[in-house]
Amino acid sequence: MDDRTAVYVIEDSVHLRAEISHNLNALGIRSVVFNDVGELPAKIDRPVIFMVRHESPCRVLIDKYRADRAPVSAKIEFSCNAGFEKAVAAIRDGSSDFVVWPSEPGLLDRAVSRAEEDLRRNQPARVMGGRAKEKVSMLTTRERQVLSDVINGCTTERIAVKLAISPRTVDIHRRNVLAKLNVRNTAQAIVIALSSGEFHPAQDEFSPTHAYA
Repeated sequence: MDDRTAVYVIEDSVHLRAEISHNLNALGIRSVVFNDVGELPAKIDRPVIFMVRHESPCRVLIDKYRADRAPVSAKIEFSCNAGFEKAVAAIRDGSSDFVVWPSEPGLLDRAVSRAEEDLRRNQPARVMGGRAKEKVSMLTTRERQVLSDVINGCTTERIAVKLAISPRTVDIHRRNVLAKLNVRNTAQAIVIALSSGEFHPAQDEFSPTHAYA
Protein backbone atom coordinates (compact mmCIF):
# COMPACT_ATOMS: atom_id res chain seq x y z
CA MET A 1 0.00 0.00 0.00
CA ASP A 2 2.97 2.31 0.62
CA ASP A 3 3.91 2.15 -3.08
CA ARG A 4 0.72 3.90 -4.19
CA THR A 5 -0.09 7.59 -3.91
CA ALA A 6 -2.60 8.38 -1.17
CA VAL A 7 -6.07 9.39 -2.31
CA TYR A 8 -7.86 12.10 -0.33
CA VAL A 9 -11.58 11.51 -0.71
CA ILE A 10 -13.63 14.68 -0.17
CA GLU A 11 -17.32 13.86 0.16
CA ASP A 12 -20.08 14.98 2.53
CA SER A 13 -21.99 11.69 2.31
CA VAL A 14 -20.78 9.35 5.05
CA HIS A 15 -21.98 6.33 3.09
CA LEU A 16 -20.16 7.34 -0.10
CA ARG A 17 -16.97 8.22 1.78
CA ALA A 18 -16.92 4.83 3.46
CA GLU A 19 -17.71 2.97 0.23
CA ILE A 20 -15.03 4.71 -1.82
CA SER A 21 -12.46 4.36 0.95
CA HIS A 22 -13.21 0.65 1.28
CA ASN A 23 -12.80 0.09 -2.46
CA LEU A 24 -9.52 2.01 -2.59
CA ASN A 25 -8.12 0.13 0.39
CA ALA A 26 -9.11 -3.17 -1.24
CA LEU A 27 -6.90 -2.16 -4.18
CA GLY A 28 -3.98 -1.48 -1.88
CA ILE A 29 -4.40 2.29 -2.15
CA ARG A 30 -4.34 4.30 1.07
CA SER A 31 -7.31 6.63 1.39
CA VAL A 32 -7.96 9.54 3.73
CA VAL A 33 -11.51 10.86 3.97
CA PHE A 34 -12.71 14.42 4.54
CA ASN A 35 -16.17 15.92 4.79
CA ASP A 36 -15.16 19.10 2.94
CA VAL A 37 -12.15 21.13 1.81
CA GLY A 38 -12.07 23.02 5.12
CA GLU A 39 -10.87 19.86 6.88
CA LEU A 40 -7.76 19.52 4.70
CA PRO A 41 -4.30 20.34 6.12
CA ALA A 42 -2.99 23.90 5.78
CA LYS A 43 -0.49 22.67 3.19
CA ILE A 44 0.40 19.37 1.51
CA ASP A 45 3.94 19.13 0.14
CA ARG A 46 3.93 15.45 -0.82
CA PRO A 47 2.23 14.02 -3.92
CA VAL A 48 -1.47 13.40 -3.36
CA ILE A 49 -4.56 12.60 -5.40
CA PHE A 50 -7.89 14.23 -4.60
CA MET A 51 -11.14 12.46 -5.39
CA VAL A 52 -14.24 14.65 -5.41
CA ARG A 53 -17.82 14.30 -6.61
CA HIS A 54 -18.54 16.20 -9.81
CA GLU A 55 -21.72 17.77 -8.41
CA SER A 56 -20.15 18.84 -5.11
CA PRO A 57 -19.36 22.49 -4.30
CA CYS A 58 -15.96 21.16 -3.23
CA ARG A 59 -15.19 20.55 -6.90
CA VAL A 60 -14.45 24.25 -7.38
CA LEU A 61 -12.86 24.77 -3.98
CA ILE A 62 -10.41 21.90 -4.41
CA ASP A 63 -8.97 23.49 -7.56
CA LYS A 64 -8.08 26.64 -5.63
CA TYR A 65 -6.71 24.55 -2.76
CA ARG A 66 -4.51 22.59 -5.15
CA ALA A 67 -3.13 25.76 -6.70
CA ASP A 68 -2.40 27.41 -3.36
CA ARG A 69 -1.61 24.58 -0.96
CA ALA A 70 -1.03 21.29 -2.79
CA PRO A 71 1.26 22.01 -5.74
CA VAL A 72 2.08 18.34 -6.37
CA SER A 73 -1.39 16.92 -6.76
CA ALA A 74 -3.83 15.39 -9.21
CA LYS A 75 -7.61 15.12 -9.21
CA ILE A 76 -10.17 12.46 -10.07
CA GLU A 77 -13.84 13.38 -10.32
CA PHE A 78 -16.70 10.93 -9.91
CA SER A 79 -20.47 10.97 -10.23
CA CYS A 80 -23.24 8.59 -9.25
CA ASN A 81 -25.13 9.62 -12.38
CA ALA A 82 -23.55 8.69 -15.69
CA GLY A 83 -23.28 11.42 -18.29
CA PHE A 84 -20.70 12.07 -20.97
CA GLU A 85 -21.06 15.84 -20.53
CA LYS A 86 -19.79 15.44 -16.96
CA ALA A 87 -16.71 13.62 -18.19
CA VAL A 88 -16.09 16.42 -20.68
CA ALA A 89 -16.37 19.08 -17.97
CA ALA A 90 -14.15 17.12 -15.57
CA ILE A 91 -11.29 16.74 -18.03
CA ARG A 92 -11.57 20.35 -19.19
CA ASP A 93 -11.32 21.40 -15.54
CA GLY A 94 -8.09 19.50 -14.98
CA SER A 95 -9.08 16.03 -13.78
CA SER A 96 -6.85 13.09 -14.61
CA ASP A 97 -9.91 10.91 -15.05
CA PHE A 98 -13.66 10.69 -14.52
CA VAL A 99 -15.30 7.72 -12.78
CA VAL A 100 -18.94 6.69 -12.69
CA TRP A 101 -19.75 5.42 -9.20
CA PRO A 102 -20.14 2.66 -8.20
CA SER A 103 -17.08 1.71 -10.20
CA GLU A 104 -15.59 -1.64 -11.04
CA PRO A 105 -12.29 -2.18 -9.18
CA GLY A 106 -10.32 -2.28 -12.41
CA LEU A 107 -11.67 1.06 -13.60
CA LEU A 108 -11.03 2.71 -10.24
CA ASP A 109 -7.49 1.35 -10.18
CA ARG A 110 -6.90 2.64 -13.71
CA ALA A 111 -8.15 6.11 -12.76
CA VAL A 112 -5.72 6.25 -9.85
CA SER A 113 -2.92 4.96 -12.07
CA ARG A 114 -3.59 7.75 -14.57
CA ALA A 115 -3.43 10.33 -11.81
CA GLU A 116 -0.18 8.80 -10.56
CA GLU A 117 1.26 8.94 -14.06
CA ASP A 118 0.36 12.64 -14.29
CA LEU A 119 2.19 13.21 -11.01
CA ARG A 120 5.26 11.28 -12.17
CA ARG A 121 5.44 13.26 -15.37
CA ASN A 122 4.94 16.50 -13.46
CA GLN A 123 2.31 17.51 -15.99
CA PRO A 124 -0.91 19.45 -15.51
CA ALA A 125 -3.53 16.97 -14.38
CA ARG A 126 -5.63 17.45 -17.48
CA VAL A 127 -2.86 16.23 -19.76
CA MET A 128 -2.50 12.56 -20.50
CA GLY A 129 -0.27 13.56 -23.40
CA GLY A 130 1.34 11.00 -25.60
CA ARG A 131 -0.77 8.10 -24.38
CA ALA A 132 -3.98 9.73 -25.58
CA LYS A 133 -2.45 10.96 -28.85
CA GLU A 134 -1.14 7.50 -29.61
CA LYS A 135 -4.56 5.95 -29.05
CA VAL A 136 -6.57 8.42 -31.14
CA SER A 137 -4.04 8.11 -33.96
CA MET A 138 -5.46 4.61 -34.56
CA LEU A 139 -8.90 6.00 -35.43
CA THR A 140 -10.01 6.32 -39.04
CA THR A 141 -11.27 9.63 -40.41
CA ARG A 142 -14.88 8.46 -40.12
CA GLU A 143 -14.37 7.22 -36.56
CA ARG A 144 -12.92 10.61 -35.66
CA GLN A 145 -15.95 12.33 -37.16
CA VAL A 146 -18.31 10.15 -35.15
CA LEU A 147 -16.35 10.67 -31.93
CA SER A 148 -16.24 14.43 -32.50
CA ASP A 149 -20.01 14.52 -32.97
CA VAL A 150 -20.53 12.45 -29.82
CA ILE A 151 -18.38 14.92 -27.86
CA ASN A 152 -20.60 17.69 -29.18
CA GLY A 153 -23.73 16.01 -27.87
CA CYS A 154 -25.09 14.38 -31.01
CA THR A 155 -27.24 11.28 -30.78
CA THR A 156 -26.68 8.31 -33.06
CA GLU A 157 -29.62 9.42 -35.20
CA ARG A 158 -28.28 12.97 -35.53
CA ILE A 159 -24.82 11.71 -36.49
CA ALA A 160 -26.36 9.44 -39.13
CA VAL A 161 -28.13 12.40 -40.73
CA LYS A 162 -25.02 14.62 -40.62
CA LEU A 163 -22.76 11.99 -42.18
CA ALA A 164 -25.39 10.54 -44.53
CA ILE A 165 -24.97 7.02 -43.17
CA SER A 166 -27.31 4.64 -41.37
CA PRO A 167 -27.70 4.61 -37.56
CA ARG A 168 -26.44 1.02 -37.61
CA THR A 169 -23.24 2.16 -39.31
CA VAL A 170 -22.83 4.90 -36.69
CA ASP A 171 -23.16 2.28 -33.95
CA ILE A 172 -20.49 0.17 -35.64
CA HIS A 173 -18.13 3.15 -35.75
CA ARG A 174 -18.83 3.88 -32.08
CA ARG A 175 -18.04 0.30 -31.10
CA ASN A 176 -14.83 0.47 -33.12
CA VAL A 177 -13.84 3.67 -31.31
CA LEU A 178 -14.32 2.03 -27.91
CA ALA A 179 -12.34 -1.02 -29.00
CA LYS A 180 -9.41 0.97 -30.43
CA LEU A 181 -9.22 3.26 -27.41
CA ASN A 182 -9.51 0.21 -25.14
CA VAL A 183 -12.36 1.65 -23.07
CA ARG A 184 -15.75 0.35 -22.00
CA ASN A 185 -17.99 3.35 -22.49
CA THR A 186 -18.34 6.67 -24.25
CA ALA A 187 -17.41 8.75 -21.20
CA GLN A 188 -13.99 7.08 -21.07
CA ALA A 189 -13.53 7.59 -24.81
CA ILE A 190 -14.23 11.31 -24.37
CA VAL A 191 -11.65 11.50 -21.58
CA ILE A 192 -8.98 10.17 -23.94
CA ALA A 193 -10.14 12.26 -26.91
CA LEU A 194 -10.06 15.55 -25.00
CA SER A 195 -6.78 14.68 -23.32
CA SER A 196 -5.17 14.16 -26.72
CA GLY A 197 -5.73 17.82 -27.55
CA GLU A 198 -7.07 16.82 -30.97
CA PHE A 199 -10.77 17.10 -30.14
CA HIS A 200 -12.55 20.22 -28.91
CA PRO A 201 -16.24 20.64 -28.01
CA ALA A 202 -17.93 23.17 -30.27
CA GLN A 203 -19.52 25.62 -27.84
CA ASP A 204 -22.29 26.56 -30.26
CA GLU A 205 -23.27 22.92 -30.79
CA PHE A 206 -22.62 21.30 -27.46
CA SER A 207 -25.65 20.26 -25.47
CA PRO A 208 -26.12 17.22 -23.23
CA THR A 209 -28.08 14.42 -24.89
CA HIS A 210 -28.43 10.70 -24.55
CA ALA A 211 -25.25 10.03 -26.50
CA TYR A 212 -23.64 8.52 -23.41
CA ALA A 213 -23.44 4.75 -23.53
